[in-house]
Amino acid sequence: MDIGDTDFGVQVGIGFVGRVVTMLVAFLGAILFARELGPDRYGAFYILMAVVSILDNPVTGWANACRKRLTEAGFPSGEAVGSTLLGVAVSAVIVTTGAWLLSPLIADFTGEPRGWLLLSVLFVGMVTYVATLEILKASANFGSSQWMMAGRDVVRIIAQAALVLAGLGAAGMVGGIVLANLLIAPLVIYFLGIRPMVPSGETIRAIWTFAKSSIPNGFVGTAQNRMDTLLLGFLATPGIVGNYEVALRLTTPAMFVAGVASSGLMGRISNRRSKQQDVDRDIQNNLSYVSIVAIPLFVGALIIGTPVVVTIFSGQYADAGAFIAGLALFHLFRSQKSVLVSTLDGFDRPDLNLRISTVVFLLNVVLGVGLFFAVGPIGVVAATVISEAVAYVGAAYAVRSIIPSLSLLPRPLIEQGVSGLVMGVVVYGAREALPLRWWGYVVFVVGLGGAVYFATLVAISEPFRGTVRAISRDAGLL
Repeated sequence: MDIGDTDFGVQVGIGFVGRVVTMLVAFLGAILFARELGPDRYGAFYILMAVVSILDNPVTGWANACRKRLTEAGFPSGEAVGSTLLGVAVSAVIVTTGAWLLSPLIADFTGEPRGWLLLSVLFVGMVTYVATLEILKASANFGSSQWMMAGRDVVRIIAQAALVLAGLGAAGMVGGIVLANLLIAPLVIYFLGIRPMVPSGETIRAIWTFAKSSIPNGFVGTAQNRMDTLLLGFLATPGIVGNYEVALRLTTPAMFVAGVASSGLMGRISNRRSKQQDVDRDIQNNLSYVSIVAIPLFVGALIIGTPVVVTIFSGQYADAGAFIAGLALFHLFRSQKSVLVSTLDGFDRPDLNLRISTVVFLLNVVLGVGLFFAVGPIGVVAATVISEAVAYVGAAYAVRSIIPSLSLLPRPLIEQGVSGLVMGVVVYGAREALPLRWWGYVVFVVGLGGAVYFATLVAISEPFRGTVRAISRDAGLL
């Protein structure tokens, strides 16, 4: 069975549960490390991560192209995997050499005397893991990629905790994540069940036709994704970066469903189109449900964001409350855009994604710098929200030009919005009635909001009721 024939909903469900587990493990680790390191050293580590997330784009863009070709019927799968590993090896040599040559600049930027070595080691560990995970998403069991991430995060947290508690600081954070990545990557290749082969020239050329757009698109897209961290790192202080990263951690659950669905959607569209099969229904279903977590999270962040931050991360991160609502809105736009981006890639149009990303990146830079000097650090987040909204509009226009019948506001999405509003009214009332300085009340209000949202959605949405019944039957509860 290939990705075009697998039960897409089941794989999304498997991946969603895996992503929840991953989030819980990573979240516990974030709390530990944020408290142990403090905003400055915690922020320094994420400045390194932001730099790596830009440098690794040639590899991830190449791996994405390999994944695209791997989903096509008749493409030599062993050579696609071999091409991915070749990209990892070449990039590791280039980045390590470049980091050594630029070691004084890297030390000044990161505040770490051995910054070039930390950057090089972190890069090798990250690209090895990310590239191998990318090709796993091309398989019929793409949902299992989330469980690989969960396993990796368990190892990462244990390793980082040991090294940080040993007094290694940011170096311990780097060492733990690299160790976990290098242990999990071979398991991903084994689980995929495809023996890597040396790629032929024809295979390299076929991959390059997609990669020539996906690589620069990855650069631009990741630069936009991490623009907040980079701008705050340049214009503000590591402490503000640390507060920003705490807020980002709290809002990442908004992408749980979208992250899993979009990881498999491109491959499914590509595979089904290569066999002349319809894909419209898959795209419409994804648009209907990818924001089911993002909507209530945004409403909750808007009303009780700061008390949640202080309760979980302590009062030293109280300033993170200013970022949380904006980042939740950013993820709401992103959840919908992720489906549209995967759709364009599945239709073999990464060039359209590149055009949109380039325009949005330039807009984000200009707005980010301007709004930072106008209103302070919150202006950087505002610029990212505006840019993401523009990116969504651009991707929506491009997809509608290919599939004119596609509805961008399907009924299930509207029903989720209504449920979110009902939840917001109840949560606001609870916030006014209860003193949220005590963690017990905060937990109660968060749980109340989730219960009201779910109950309202069940009451007003027939498609959602059907989905709940189907999942319950599959789980043996009915």
